[in-house]
Order: sequence, then structure tokens, then C-alpha cells
Amino acid sequence: MNNTVVGAATQLITSTARQRRQPAAEPYFSGASAVTSADYAAALSRQPHTASAAAAVYLHLPFCPSRCLSCDHNTSVSHDPATIDRYLDSLEREFGMVMDRIGSRRRVAQLHVGGGTPNYLSERQLVRLAALVEAHFDLLPEAEISIEANPSRATPAQLELLVGLGFKTIHFELRDLDTAVQRGIGRAHSPAMIRDVFDNARAAGLRTIAMDLLYGLPGQSQSSIRQTVAEAIALQPDRVACYSYSRRAESFQHQRAIDPDTMPSLGDKLALFNAIAEGFEEAGYVWVGLDSFVRSDDTLAVAQQEGQLRRNWIGYTLQETKDLFGFGTSAISELDGLCVQNHLEIAQWQQALSAGEFPVRGGVRLDAREQRRRDAMTQLMCNMSLRDYAALREIPEGPGSLADYEQNGLVRVTNESVTVTPQGRFVLHHLWSDSSPRHRWDGVW
Repeated sequence: MNNTVVGAATQLITSTARQRRQPAAEPYFSGASAVTSADYAAALSRQPHTASAAAAVYLHLPFCPSRCLSCDHNTSVSHDPATIDRYLDSLEREFGMVMDRIGSRRRVAQLHVGGGTPNYLSERQLVRLAALVEAHFDLLPEAEISIEANPSRATPAQLELLVGLGFKTIHFELRDLDTAVQRGIGRAHSPAMIRDVFDNARAAGLRTIAMDLLYGLPGQSQSSIRQTVAEAIALQPDRVACYSYSRRAESFQHQRAIDPDTMPSLGDKLALFNAIAEGFEEAGYVWVGLDSFVRSDDTLAVAQQEGQLRRNWIGYTLQETKDLFGFGTSAISELDGLCVQNHLEIAQWQQALSAGEFPVRGGVRLDAREQRRRDAMTQLMCNMSLRDYAALREIPEGPGSLADYEQNGLVRVTNESVTVTPQGRFVLHHLWSDSSPRHRWDGVW
């Protein structure tokens, strides 16, 4: 994008966000939801015990040895192994409660372990976690099994253990590779250490090595982000996810340590992402969906080319999963049109489980029309084109409607299909990642 396009995109995003945003919104729920633990229990009970459709499973491990200033995950800093053991005890209790409702041995096509820092767990605890999953679910041979990891804790022995436990993809959370930017958010990953960890992960037999990059961090510039992209390309990751960072000190108090004057403006962030996209595409990576870059022979790139790429709350996937079961604090589940999130705090989550209640803090219920609309928007963001877009025409006129996107040049609409334009891909990447909580559920997560 040239400067003129960046300026126009900035105005559009600012205007749309101002009209759409709900002032008192929480990260996932608007507060208007009346979904309860009993609602989730009823939805689980409606699941046939012999369901043939494969499911997705997400496990949240909130523990970290320390917390970086930019962190916006649900985490807990702990140095007591017994605290993690007690968490795993509660996780086992949650598994049992869900299985009592749906029946055991549900087939799973996608399993993701997130955090926190999942590889902060000891070898014994990681083995226990894997055994817990295997005791309750049937992982399909083609299942996508992934885990997030801090590279500074990923020893060769641990990486070999993860492969032995069945993990196929490891996602290293790097955020940025520039030393000054890392220092500004309380991180320190040397280039030499990261190269060693990537080499060790390949040697251990992990099939896919993924990493993330954040743009909008304090101190980032176009020159620094281009250098970061060059260093990332030299690591030869299979997949790179790029996310927009926004300082939210009202929700995450530790972010108050970040000086707001060092934060890039909205226009700067668009230019930063543009530099990221250009860098990876020039190196032969394929832009997948709105926020990821993968090798040209990656299965996600092939699926997008064939119009078969999918996405759920976990991320882009090849698998068609009907239900998502989330376990642990802040985990999200979706089934039968019901989307729920667990309690954020460990104590509250454990207290509910101890009382025999599902640890649900709230959620939203989507009717058939909303589900059709969400599915259509998800397909569009995955594959950049959609033939059956009748559900998108149901969106009320105004910001976020199909007519609004077409008028602003974000999509091209014909009688046969709706297609995201090159400019629209940049703008929608930012617009949909910073939309209202209701839009996240009803649209693109």
C-alpha cells in the first residue's frame, strides 16, 4: 500500500470502529449474555454419545515463569509445581464432567494446547496432560496436534518428549526479533538461541514449526520490522501468524508499564503490517486468510487455493469439526449454537468444579441465521472468495455490511460471488481483529 492508501485505510478503520464499538465491552462478551453453566450442561447432554462428527479440543494452561509487559493472555505467574499439579487435578475433574454428559471416546481431529506457557510444565506434568487427553478422546491419525511454547524453555529433551507425546506442530511465541523492541516489552530471546531451538525442533521430528509476530509494539518502526522479517525468514519457519497489538492497560494492568507515547499510531500499524506482508510474500510465502503466512507447499496454502480452508477459535485448519470443547481457565467451547467461556481466574474455575458445576462465566447463543452469517464471513476470510453469500446480504445496512464493504472498495460483488480486494485484505485484517465482542462471535472470532 502506498501512503495515500494507508491514509484512506486509516480513516476508514477509525470511522468504522467508532460507530461499531461498544464502550463497556469485555474481551469476548458484551455483558448482555445470560448464558449459564446450566445452559452449557444442557447443550452437552444433547450431544449424542456416539457422535460421528469429529470435534476440536482446546486445553488452556495459564502458568508462566514471568509475564512480559505486552501479554494479553489469561496467565498466572507461579513457581510452585504443586500449584500446577492441583490445576491438572481440576482439569481432570472437568474432563470427567464433560464426558459424563457426552460419553467418552469422542473422535478428535484438532487438539491445541495454549497458555500461558504450556512448555513451562515439567516432563512428568506434560506426560500426565497427554495421558488425560488419550483417556477421554480418540485422536484421529490425521489429527492436527499443536502446542504453544516459549523457545527459551524448549530444550532438546523436551522437544523430543513432545514428539513422543504426539505433538506435530509447535508454535513459538516470539512477538518480535528486534533486541530493542524485546527489551521494551520485557523479553529477551537472542537470535542464536532461537536458531538453535528451531534446529532442535526440526531434529526432534516436529512436522510444522510456527511462530508469531506482533505489530504495533512500542518502539517498532518500518525499518526494525523489515529487519525482523528478514531474520524470521532466515529461520525458515513453516508458518507465521501476525497479530495487531493494542495497549489495553484498563484490562491488563501490567501494560501500564508501557509508555503510550512509544506506541505506533494506527497509520503506523497499517504501514508495519504492509512491510510484513511484502517481506514474506517476496520471500515466497503465501498469505493465508487475513493474518498468516505459510510456505507455498504448506497444506493450509493448498487448502486456500482449493477454497477448502477452514477456521475455528483455535485457528486455521484443514479439519471440519462440528464442536469445540475447551478445558481450563478462560477456555472457549462451542456446540449446538452455544458459545461459552470458562472463568478467567483459577480459584473461581476450581471452585465451580469442586461444587460439581461447569465453570462457565458467560457466553452467547447464536440462532440459525446468525450461524449462517458467521459461517459465511469465516469462509470469506479464509478463502478470499465466496459463491453463496446470501447470508451476508442479511447483515443490516451500515458499518460492517456487505454494501458498506463494497462501497469502500474492500470487496467486489458480482451475481456469482463476493471477493475480497487486495486493499480489502489489508483493511479487513485490522478491522476484523479489532471489532466488537459480538462481531467476534457472530463473525470472525
